[in-house]
Amino acid sequence: MKRLQLLLPGPVSLHPEVELSQSLPMINHRGPEFRELMKEVASKLQKVFGTENVALLTASGTGAVEAMVANFVKPKEKMLIIQTGVFSDRMAKIARILGADVELVEPPEGEGISPEELDSRLKESKATAVGIVANETSTGVVHRNLLELAKVTHENDAIILVDAVSYLGGHELDMEVMDLDAVASATQKALMAPPGLSFVAFRERAEEKMKEVPKRSLYWDLELYKKFYEEKYETPATPAVSLVYALNKALGIILDYGLNNWIRRHEVFSKVMNELVEKAGGAVYPKEGWRSNTIVVPILPEGVTPAEAKRIARERWGLDIGGGGWKIKEKSVRIGTMGWYDVDVVHRALRFLADLYGAGNDLVDETFRKYLDNI
Repeated sequence: MKRLQLLLPGPVSLHPEVELSQSLPMINHRGPEFRELMKEVASKLQKVFGTENVALLTASGTGAVEAMVANFVKPKEKMLIIQTGVFSDRMAKIARILGADVELVEPPEGEGISPEELDSRLKESKATAVGIVANETSTGVVHRNLLELAKVTHENDAIILVDAVSYLGGHELDMEVMDLDAVASATQKALMAPPGLSFVAFRERAEEKMKEVPKRSLYWDLELYKKFYEEKYETPATPAVSLVYALNKALGIILDYGLNNWIRRHEVFSKVMNELVEKAGGAVYPKEGWRSNTIVVPILPEGVTPAEAKRIARERWGLDIGGGGWKIKEKSVRIGTMGWYDVDVVHRALRFLADLYGAGNDLVDETFRKYLDNI
């Protein structure tokens, strides 16, 4: 199989040591070796989330979002969900299936929600839960104002639940500093691990709220995950042990690199790609100020389809990129800045964009130098 560099919205290319770690010997998930592994992983996750309670789930990111809603939102409870793309819609669908009274709030096209608008909507709706996708993987809309949104949410006696699946590890997040109640995320994005594991981290308000919410699932019972970890350093059901090895290795690499440095790596890569497209006369989505560190969304030149752009990326430049999403699906592609890559990959990504937009080598060289100067 030809090895392509994955610049997808996920999954991502892995560091060689992360790949190899999956072949370590299988161990008893109720034995002392796994308990030591679990303690090590939990300690690293606590540093990444900035809080103590982190439940490790064998599930995709969608599973973590469902677990979060199931534990912290009561049936018939009014919940506001900020609609910025496909995954906001998915959170709403999950919440409705679980019996919540969901109201979608759609900000202006290409933007997230402001604290003032959220405050107004909360006062009007009397909702007691807010759901937000911090980084919308389908559109690249990011909320960098989580601290302000959490403050407004709490002033209105509500809790804030955050989908950070493609946000965590690629943007600044500290649950204690930002006063976030619950955050869901997963392995296969900016944490550079294989797909199949996810997490729900939660703090005091959410933990208190959980006592009021009727149990609707055994597998998603976060109280049970907390109990098993605190008493045994285990998970309630059988975990994906090989994936836990890989996650542990990936987190170790990230923390050794420095979490802030790791975040900056994503930020600089995304900025130079956006800059090249705009300097070449193209357009990117979303609006300035709402652009992600981890997902770049170029609007394709007239006459170029997403399928053609993806073919060019694969065949000419050895890059596997994603198709467009949500309302801009037919006129855009999505390029991820996550996972393991060297500077040659950044150069190839810039050359691919120059190829698409008819830009010259001078612009590629200029933006590539900017990457090297700022990384």
